[in-house]
Amino acid sequence: MNLGYIFKKFRSRGYSLEHSIAELTDNSITHNAKNIWTYMYWSDDSGKNSFIMVIDDGDGMNEKELLNKALNLPQDEHIDKGENDHSVFGLGLKAGSFNHCSSITVITKKDKLLKKTLNFKDGVTDNMPSCIDHKFVKKHLDQLQSKKSGTIILWSDLDRITRFRAIERGPNFYEDCDKTKKHFKLIYHKYLLDNKINLFFNGTEEIHKTKKFDPFYKENPDTIKIPGTEISFLKGGTTKINPYIIPIDVTNENLGKTRNDLQGLYFLRKNRVIDYGGWFGLGEKNSDKFWGISERFNRLRIEIEIPIETSRDWITDSKNQVNIPDYARNKIRKSLIQIRKDYLEKVNLMNGENKEPINETLKKKNELIRMLRNSVLNDDELVKIEKSIKELNE
Repeated sequence: MNLGYIFKKFRSRGYSLEHSIAELTDNSITHNAKNIWTYMYWSDDSGKNSFIMVIDDGDGMNEKELLNKALNLPQDEHIDKGENDHSVFGLGLKAGSFNHCSSITVITKKDKLLKKTLNFKDGVTDNMPSCIDHKFVKKHLDQLQSKKSGTIILWSDLDRITRFRAIERGPNFYEDCDKTKKHFKLIYHKYLLDNKINLFFNGTEEIHKTKKFDPFYKENPDTIKIPGTEISFLKGGTTKINPYIIPIDVTNENLGKTRNDLQGLYFLRKNRVIDYGGWFGLGEKNSDKFWGISERFNRLRIEIEIPIETSRDWITDSKNQVNIPDYARNKIRKSLIQIRKDYLEKVNLMNGENKEPINETLKKKNELIRMLRNSVLNDDELVKIEKSIKELNE
């Protein structure tokens, strides 16, 4: 059986370059890597000997893991291995990589150093690509030999990358690197905030390290947490919905997207963002109108945890898109309708507080409205309300 020929059928699976490299990073995290380095090298105008390389200091793989899992079709249903296991379907490395290249080389060390290549022509082979002799690749290969464990994934024969936009491919190649860095800044933000991993792009110095970032600004004193909810589904699993109103002065987040694009839902699985931005085809009940991107809601960001037990119901096989299952849509919609109402109330209230009342009477009325909106009123506030009512009636 020629595995290369089989995997050739996976070439158009909807993976962007950043999504494909994220699949490799997921595998590194699954294998307990602390540091992950991504390198993208463009050789010349044609890009013939260009390569992409992802290196980690994780546990590495033994021969069985390498041949039966990493470079093969999954033989059995995946068994979850805990909070850092990001495998869902077992196809990410192969399907994601072959969307951009025709040869994958895995160099890994656990018990001993192993090197294998999977390509369309030979399937799994001991033959190494020509870029294995590049001084930069050799340097990292020598470093791995002296370490206890780790893995290098090397993409060569970047046929799709060199073919598409070939004339300006060189500069675009490094723009893609920057785009991937921004993507990682968001999807792995929890790992970065908790200091669980370090992500480097095209270097090892601090300047090449992905900066920490929280899309929900949880530690910012101007962020407002709206009451969320926890939902259980008959089909299995529970999800938590946590909404936040981000500060008004957030401008350039350096993610390559506008604040309008970043409003809405953020679906996470095991602290890793799978899909984000927008309202995922949801809208008011019994209405043909879906919620669209609107400036009114561009400060509302909602964290939603995908149930581990039923992840396959929510995530596409390319693991970069969420489709809310039918059995969950109504419950999530109901929760979001209330969240969006709460959001508008709070934003309108804040906007009102920032405006100077036209006269003293209007100022007193606004103060009265603010107090009445509180769900619990203490004795001092009740006295204040009574006094305000008397003054307004005089």
